[in-house]
Amino acid sequence: MKTEPAIMLRNPADGELGFRIIHFDDDKHFNEVQRVPCFSIILISEGDGVLKADFTDYQISKGAILFFSPYQPFMIDGAMLKGIIINFHPDFFCIFRHQNEVACDGILFNNPNNPPFFNIPENESHSIYSIIEHITAEMSFAGLAQHDLLIAYLKILLIRAIRIKLLKSTTSLPLDQCPTEAALLRQLNRMIELHFKTKHSVSEYAELLNIPIKTLGRLVKNHFQRTLTEIIAERIIMEAKRELNFTSKTLKEIAYDLGFNDEYHFSRYFKNKIKISPQSFRNSLRNMYDSSPMPVTLPKT
Repeated sequence: MKTEPAIMLRNPADGELGFRIIHFDDDKHFNEVQRVPCFSIILISEGDGVLKADFTDYQISKGAILFFSPYQPFMIDGAMLKGIIINFHPDFFCIFRHQNEVACDGILFNNPNNPPFFNIPENESHSIYSIIEHITAEMSFAGLAQHDLLIAYLKILLIRAIRIKLLKSTTSLPLDQCPTEAALLRQLNRMIELHFKTKHSVSEYAELLNIPIKTLGRLVKNHFQRTLTEIIAERIIMEAKRELNFTSKTLKEIAYDLGFNDEYHFSRYFKNKIKISPQSFRNSLRNMYDSSPMPVTLPKT
């Protein structure tokens, strides 16, 4: 079996993956633990298997649609899997910034009370596949305002998925679980989202969660294969990029909003993380949306 080429767009400012769609017909993408630095939507069109995510095993089959946040680990022990993967970087489409328009955080992504997937009813499958066909076509033949059009299709896909999920209750039950650790990590994610602008240290989050620093650090490292310091920094940098890109705030204002004492401390922190100064990053993004980036087609594997 072979997989169709992936089509992707890269951020012209730093070359990082912005948006990607892959049509797959085997399970090689999932037979090892995945920690993708993007939001991921996976639609299973054929086959079945066991999804392992958040310390829990779930049975999945044809018609399942899965949602994962950046770096959320998961794997699928599947058989004869076919389907579609959509990856989008937070810099390409920020679900938090668009929360008023597409309230998917806490419903599709980062939902502490439900599995990270649901099954699409047969009468809704056509609408989902139709949106994906439009995305694939736009990725294959780049045109005017491609970025804006892809964002529009992505919003429609997320809104349609939210409506389906809210209209049906999932019957997918975990095969096994470790609820205490899973709940703690979900709570940590929420705490970071609430406090990353004012709390930058591991000790502050350990205090919020009432857990020893070493215990929290070990749990995060084992689950995400990254340190909590790195995770906090990534969230700060993500927000800094958004402010530099989408606002006219001065570096001093952005630094203050993100909890830094001054713009110089912020600039050093930013450059240390992504190897470019905030001002240079902002300059590289000027007029970016006036032109449409060309898609990159990856070779067949």
